[in-house]
Amino acid sequence: MTRRISQSITPTAEDVAALRGPFIAKGANDPVIAALREYFKASVPTWLPKLDEKQELTRERLAEIREAGVKRRAVIEALPEGKAREQALAELEQTEAVVEDMDTALAGAGAFGGN
Repeated sequence: MTRRISQSITPTAEDVAALRGPFIAKGANDPVIAALREYFKASVPTWLPKLDEKQELTRERLAEIREAGVKRRAVIEALPEGKAREQALAELEQTEAVVEDMDTALAGAGAFGGN
């Protein structure tokens, strides 16, 4: 006969509620999801959704895009590995590369007195 050692605890109804609470799937009504949506919405410069190829960008505007990217990356990097995370990070990297390229061009134009 083998020995069996067991030690356990029976939770109260309050314990069960506290243990389950943070993990209950609330879908779109989840306050955390709503806060996350608001965080993403608030981090995007208000003018960016209306940006088109006819408008000019200043270094200040590029800095706003860079800052929004940093905020978004902080959340995306916390996601588990997967296609959605990889795609979101790839899009951010492309945005960062374009911002860096434009900022470098503007810095060079400023150094040589161009417009």
